[in-house]
Amino acid sequence: MAQNNQNKNQNNLFKKPKKNRRQVFAVVFFAALLAALAALAGWFEISYAESFYPGVKINSLSLGGKTKPEVLERLKAIEAEIKKQGLKFIAEGQEIKIDPLVISTFSPDFARPLLIFDWQKTVDEAYTAGRGGNWPQNLKDQIKILIFGRQMPVAYNLDQPELINILTDKFSGLEKPPAEAKLEIKNGQAEVSAEQSGYIFDYQKAAGELAVKIEAMQLGAIKLDLIFTEPKIKKQDTAEALKGLDKILALEEIKLRAEGKEWKLAKEKFSAWLEFQFKGNQVVLAVNKDQVLAYLAEIAKEVDVPVVDAKIELAGERVISFTPSQEGKNLDQEKAYENISANILAGQGGEIELLVAVTPVKIATGDVNDLGIKELIGRGVSNFKGSPKNRRHNIAVGAKSLNGILIKPGEEFSLLKALGPIDGEHGYLQELVIKGNRTVPEYGGGLCQIGTTTFRAALRSGLPITQRQNHSYRVVYYEPAGMDATIYDPWPDFRFLNDTGFYILFMARVEGDDLIFDFYGTKDGRKVVINPDPPKIFNITGPGPVRYIDSTDLKPGEKKKLESPHSGADTYFKYTVTYPSGEVKEQEFKSHYVPWPEVWLVGAAPSSTEPIVSLPPG
Repeated sequence: MAQNNQNKNQNNLFKKPKKNRRQVFAVVFFAALLAALAALAGWFEISYAESFYPGVKINSLSLGGKTKPEVLERLKAIEAEIKKQGLKFIAEGQEIKIDPLVISTFSPDFARPLLIFDWQKTVDEAYTAGRGGNWPQNLKDQIKILIFGRQMPVAYNLDQPELINILTDKFSGLEKPPAEAKLEIKNGQAEVSAEQSGYIFDYQKAAGELAVKIEAMQLGAIKLDLIFTEPKIKKQDTAEALKGLDKILALEEIKLRAEGKEWKLAKEKFSAWLEFQFKGNQVVLAVNKDQVLAYLAEIAKEVDVPVVDAKIELAGERVISFTPSQEGKNLDQEKAYENISANILAGQGGEIELLVAVTPVKIATGDVNDLGIKELIGRGVSNFKGSPKNRRHNIAVGAKSLNGILIKPGEEFSLLKALGPIDGEHGYLQELVIKGNRTVPEYGGGLCQIGTTTFRAALRSGLPITQRQNHSYRVVYYEPAGMDATIYDPWPDFRFLNDTGFYILFMARVEGDDLIFDFYGTKDGRKVVINPDPPKIFNITGPGPVRYIDSTDLKPGEKKKLESPHSGADTYFKYTVTYPSGEVKEQEFKSHYVPWPEVWLVGAAPSSTEPIVSLPPG
């Protein structure tokens, strides 16, 4: 027995080294494998240090082995082809071509892109494929990319609402919108007209299809589908809604009162506001909101009082006068509609008191002595030489409305809010812009000169910029490129923050062809650096071939030059503010300007707007 145990122990002694050898072999093997993988990964990293990894694609475009500049050049060539071909849409045999890079072209202040690509962002994001994590994660991603490939998205922005507006403007003549059963009051008697079926184009679907094509970089003509629709409100379903009509028509008038004034609503007026609406699952009698609000807008002209903050007027370094503050008053038109509608539908006459809201001032007259307005803290200047008459006029009106404004400590200043309504009632003149293939007047041409000059004043004052959008293309009025800011109601706005701890006085003036904005306040020792100044300009691209736009506003064959050519470019500068405490805040401003060809408007023969519709079978 003892002998057997001894033999077993001897056998175990011989077995252990064999197991150790296997372990050593395994360790050596895996170490060698890891070393080989590390060497392979290192070689891979070195080989593709300046280029994209194999398997990375932007749709059908393979990027493997290509450098960033090579890919950028290829993508810009694709964009040039898209621009050349345009965005094509077909409806009932008619085809239109929309310039993808412009909504309007008469005025640089209105021009903005319908479709814009951010190729730099596209390329930068594609380059991070396989490089976004630590070494093990990168290796894992690289292997996946090699085996399965990786599709990277195209960075772009498509203004779908404006695209739909253009398509509607062009193709609406081919539509027959459904007509609801309609209530008409004639000589105090109700008549109900019958409903009619109709058909409209599915513009939303077309815009969605375009987005898919853009992402696939395979643009082609898009056919608009017809939607055949039945009206919701039918004559046979209106009987229940008409039951309360006699009580309404028994009213002779309704009186409205506000701020000691009175307006009488005759039966002929308010009965014309009555209509059918579909709510829930039934047809009801209602009051047309748009018509009531249009009526109330006229009353508001007699009631509303604009809020006025206290303003200061300077002559040199001296304060020469104050503009006293004034509380604002505004007719609450939404609430007024609700009250008027409720009274009419209930068949109640009498008087309706309209609610008038009071808007308190931000800066009262009594506050102006404690503002801390001591010295000039920053100045912005821009030149508008060569501007047409209407543009110069609008610049002067905008500057006058801003002159003397006080910006409270901690306030985020909104330029659009400060300018207020931009319309004829406030002194602005119109300029022509292009919408689809029509030229239409719009207010506000020249106000981007205001936005640009405010941007420069805020920068020189060391104030944080909270909202800024550059123009779509370079304009001589806003050079140097990269130091401009566009505004357009309701968007984009230009905004900055008053973080000085004191009030800022906004002073505006026009001297010859120069627009000058001075910000007065109290200096706190902050230092401002703009680097480089002027901004760096790169990626300059030529304007391309001459572009012609058909217009029915000119005689057939007549031509009118709209724009001279402008090169496209990118710009960059870093905005650094160092505060007395040692805190440093930095903002980077990158601007992309699309190339702009010479543009001509060409008179085209008017096209037929007779409906041409393929009806469904049966």
